[in-house]
Amino acid sequence: MKILRNKYEMAAQFTLWKKAGLRIGIVPTMGNLHDGHLSLLNSLEGRADKIVTTIYVNPLQFAPNEDFNVYPRTHEQDFAKLRETGKCDAIFLPEHMYEEGHATTIHPAGVALGYETEFRPHFFQGVATIVHKLFQQTGADIAVFGEKDYQQLQVIRQMVADLDLSVEILASPTIRETDGLAMSSRNGYLAPAERQIAPILYQIMQETADQIRGGSPVDTVLSQACNNILASGFSTIDYFRYCNAQTLAKADSHIETGMLLAAIHLGKVRLIDQLKV
Repeated sequence: MKILRNKYEMAAQFTLWKKAGLRIGIVPTMGNLHDGHLSLLNSLEGRADKIVTTIYVNPLQFAPNEDFNVYPRTHEQDFAKLRETGKCDAIFLPEHMYEEGHATTIHPAGVALGYETEFRPHFFQGVATIVHKLFQQTGADIAVFGEKDYQQLQVIRQMVADLDLSVEILASPTIRETDGLAMSSRNGYLAPAERQIAPILYQIMQETADQIRGGSPVDTVLSQACNNILASGFSTIDYFRYCNAQTLAKADSHIETGMLLAAIHLGKVRLIDQLKV
């Protein structure tokens, strides 16, 4: 497993792979890897000849009041976990992605509007820009993203389609702890008491989905779910909504492509989750 620390080393490697006719798959991450990240490598088996895991904490997707400076950087542990899988051919660990004077960013719209952008208006601009750069710098033929950050997945899909990028986008199911909590690098911020509360979100989402499938009025069900979330000890709700999984447009009744999207605060931690309905 090679560790490539700049775009020039990465380009030299992917050029050799391309000359050999090999298909390159990438797993974009910000590091602090958990089993959810590692499962993404499994998704690429049989779909890529070479797998590259990228590790870069992207400053463009953090607001000034967010946790960029303290976001866990656990490179040695990440390297060990990736070696253990036996599936990662290279780690792309760029020290810099934005040279001095960098002035060009991608401003996504469409599925990027609403939900996350109501609370983090900077976020998808940062995500789209870094993902596009990673596609270019790794020579990616296919890239895999987790469904937990569902709106992000849809934004990347739209960017690829709109900009005619020749990268296949693969979605990987959300990986959960045994109690249902969606795996996330930020779960480590939860205090012990908060960690006991956190799985209740998924339980409420499952109950909500059952009620929507059963024909209950969506607005009534969502309102009650929000009351239950707050009564369970969560701090605040950014959004808890039912929408069309393709367009992310609000859905007023049960549809075949329905999706619940949630962003909920528990203490200082913001939990993101999704559930197909």
